[in-house]
Amino acid sequence: MANWPFKIGAGLILISAGYLAYNTLKPPFWETNQPLQASSGPVDFLEDLDTNNVGNGWKERTFFRITPTQYTMTEEDGAPALRCTTDHSGSILARDTDIALSDLPFLTWEWKVTDPISSGVDEDTRDGDDHPLRFYLRFTNDAGESKGAEIIWSNQKYEAGDYKIIGSFYHLVANGLDENIGAWHAQSVDLRKLYSDIGGTGTARLDVLGFFCDSDNAGGTSDGYFRDVQLSAENTQ
Repeated sequence: MANWPFKIGAGLILISAGYLAYNTLKPPFWETNQPLQASSGPVDFLEDLDTNNVGNGWKERTFFRITPTQYTMTEEDGAPALRCTTDHSGSILARDTDIALSDLPFLTWEWKVTDPISSGVDEDTRDGDDHPLRFYLRFTNDAGESKGAEIIWSNQKYEAGDYKIIGSFYHLVANGLDENIGAWHAQSVDLRKLYSDIGGTGTARLDVLGFFCDSDNAGGTSDGYFRDVQLSAENTQ
């Protein structure tokens, strides 16, 4: 009986050590063993996406107690498109990638917002950090250092080309505002410049490209579409 406290304590230590080792050694969330690799383009990101059976290098990250965003491959205005619909919800649907920015630096796409985020909460704060359409990006350099950023549709406050910075995390504004709702907009971003702007150094690769549409912080709904999402060696927009 006297040894029970010791045995219980030792058991808890072993469990804690095992949990720590698992979380330290487990691969990054987005690693699928099926990264999208390419050195020439254009590379079409929506070409192999099946939202009814997510796999083939795609993963969806959901958040505790938050309803996931509804991502649906559909047809809009006569062309394939990814529809992103939220209702007090949010999640990230992303593709595992391994692509050198020096080979395919230009991200080009078209997007259309049909139901914007309507909220009195300042989008410049964590509580107001909701956007009807946005990209989630992660980069890794030759030293193994990782940097993340987002490309967003601004709600009310920012103009195209601005950066919204929350803490130390950068959000590049590509479009937004009420006057641009309901129409397709062709966009392009040089990911080399974005990587440099967020403080990235060394030779970078794109590790993850995802779609992150949410209305979970401020509440409400949103709806919009992506199409023709590509990586290219030259700016095609």
